[in-house]
Amino acid sequence: MPHPNRPAGPGAGGPDRSTLGRVGFESASDVYERARPDYSPEALRTLTDLGRIGAGTRVLDLAAGTGKLTRQLAARGVRCVAVEPSASMRQVFAEVVPGVPVAGGTAEAIPLGDRTVDAVVVAQAFHWFDTPEALAEMVRVLRPGGTLSLIWNERDESDPMVAELVRISKWDTHQPYPVGRDFGPSIDASGRFGPVTRTLGSFVQWLSREAFVEQVASRSYVRVLDDDARAALLGEVADFAATLDEPIGMPYRSDLFTATLRG
Repeated sequence: MPHPNRPAGPGAGGPDRSTLGRVGFESASDVYERARPDYSPEALRTLTDLGRIGAGTRVLDLAAGTGKLTRQLAARGVRCVAVEPSASMRQVFAEVVPGVPVAGGTAEAIPLGDRTVDAVVVAQAFHWFDTPEALAEMVRVLRPGGTLSLIWNERDESDPMVAELVRISKWDTHQPYPVGRDFGPSIDASGRFGPVTRTLGSFVQWLSREAFVEQVASRSYVRVLDDDARAALLGEVADFAATLDEPIGMPYRSDLFTATLRG
């Protein structure tokens, strides 16, 4: 989840990244929880293998949101601790991932002690961070030889249906980072991790028409719209969903970056 003090994002004529981070995830976390996909078994297997994450490993899920990744790791016996800046997200997290501690905090000021975790994972969130500050904090909390894993589920915009959804929902002008961006150089620039391994995968999420609309409603740039503008945009998405057969197959690409702390 986002940090509230980010530089301006790329949305043409839309709210800057600071506003997206501060307001975009303050509410409707239940919609985020219902609509966003889990991580595919293949991506999760690769993340745990390359990140050397197994039963008993102590892992920080940083900017954990509603715990989409946390619960999948906890089910494997991983000892998870979560940090999430949004109170709304933390409330849902506590309901759906009981027993896993979740604290308020940001990537730039992680509320954990030095060298207290074996691995850091970041799902759907690294693009919101102040990269140098966040990486320095990850280095601080990681034990020697610890690992960093970043993962995204990104809709496959090469699919004609997704391309039309992108156009209707104006995602092409409001996305907070270029879809498919290579985050390896950002990690390399810290000089503390490496080498970075990038792994791509694909999967399909099956949605009802209602969930199809909720996927768009869960986006930060939609949440910051005024009520009338949000209703109009989601109305167009609902009209498009009505032309599609249920269940609607939403194709995704998983994008995973893993690296080990040097020295």
